[in-house]
Amino acid sequence: MRPETAPDSADPTPSEARASDRSRWWTHHHATFVLAVFTRYRINHYRDRRAHQGRLGDGIDSWSDDDHQLAIEEGRRQLDEQRVQLQYLTRRASALLPVGLAVTVFLLTALNDLSRLAQPERTIARVLILLGPAMTIWGTLVMGALIAGRASFMKTDTLQLTHESADLKGFLARDYAENVGVGENTNAARLTHLGTGVVWIVIGATVGAVGLLMIHW
Repeated sequence: MRPETAPDSADPTPSEARASDRSRWWTHHHATFVLAVFTRYRINHYRDRRAHQGRLGDGIDSWSDDDHQLAIEEGRRQLDEQRVQLQYLTRRASALLPVGLAVTVFLLTALNDLSRLAQPERTIARVLILLGPAMTIWGTLVMGALIAGRASFMKTDTLQLTHESADLKGFLARDYAENVGVGENTNAARLTHLGTGVVWIVIGATVGAVGLLMIHW
């Protein structure tokens, strides 16, 4: 069942829809993420993967006190799991960053051995050995951005509770529900960036290895 629209409203044209898709793709691309982190641009939310739509359901208005308590406990459990997952992603990025740097340095040292090759093999090997480190450097930058970037997590502010006159459980239940959605989106997007960085490092190492084989075999 489609929602009602105002008579003067109009659906976006195909060109507008494509422009919106291109804008969203660039906004959530890992290149934007890396540039934003290293230029100290503040990113509040990573929404490459929308695990939650971020909208509370109407059923919460009819919850009992026990329902609120159950939602609070579940929200705390989910937030704890999200923080553990965030630490896991950060540790993986921290482990892969020196690997990317080591592969880059190793491949670049092979440039001194190109003199033993004749043309056109020398040019082909040079391109491969330069292209490989360039790709591993980019993957390493993604890892560095994951380590340096500030994750978008929300937490319940006890001071804010003092502004609520009554029904603190109801307020906390809503607050935890909103916080869980932000954390899920954050971890999902950072997992996407981590996978992208790994792919760049692996492909770069493979390309560079082909160049090394041309030199030594």
